[in-house]
Amino acid sequence: MAQATASKGRRPRRKAGRSRQASGKGRTWPWLLALVATAGAIAAFEHKQEVMRWLPTGVLPLSKSQATADNSAASARSDSAHTLPVHPVQPVARPAAVPAKPEPGEMTGKGFTGTFYFCGTSGLDNCVQSGDLFWFRKQAINLADVVAPETEKARCQAERDKGFAAKVRLRDLLNAGAFELVDWPNSDEDPRGRKLRVVMRNGQSIGAQLIREGLVHGVSDMGKGWC
Repeated sequence: MAQATASKGRRPRRKAGRSRQASGKGRTWPWLLALVATAGAIAAFEHKQEVMRWLPTGVLPLSKSQATADNSAASARSDSAHTLPVHPVQPVARPAAVPAKPEPGEMTGKGFTGTFYFCGTSGLDNCVQSGDLFWFRKQAINLADVVAPETEKARCQAERDKGFAAKVRLRDLLNAGAFELVDWPNSDEDPRGRKLRVVMRNGQSIGAQLIREGLVHGVSDMGKGWC
């Protein structure tokens, strides 16, 4: 009986020891979990760049400054879309066409101008040589619709005087303003390579004006003399 009593007395002590051990283990697990979580957080923070590199695009949260900037830009776009007026596109007026000026070397056209002298004092450029011949832009122009009296090869003094008068008058008419050079329908040049042109101003031939003033002959009267 004594042994039975003794054994019964020791059993509670063993149960109490196991209970204390179980209780001690139960109190240790939360501390272990907290320690593991803390170590994981420290490791993740120390290897932040490596962790972020493995995350897919768009997963990372925006910082406060980035979110504020994005919200401000979106608000500005929304405000501008509602407040800016839409103006219709106005047609652009085209400039008026400017008449083309004659190019140097082209001895046909309108709008020719220049200051003319007598040949021999200015060279063969913008000068009058006779009552039916002048140089313009270093090109000899022969009035195709008239025949003027001679000066150097005159048959008489009357022809020479008339030739000088025609020469002076042609210079004055060329200096009076812009003139037009019209092609002669029969030929472009005379046998000496001079351009055959009719000189016009305001629709009237300058050669015809010289004929009316009695200073030159028309081509149909080229056989008439001056003496």
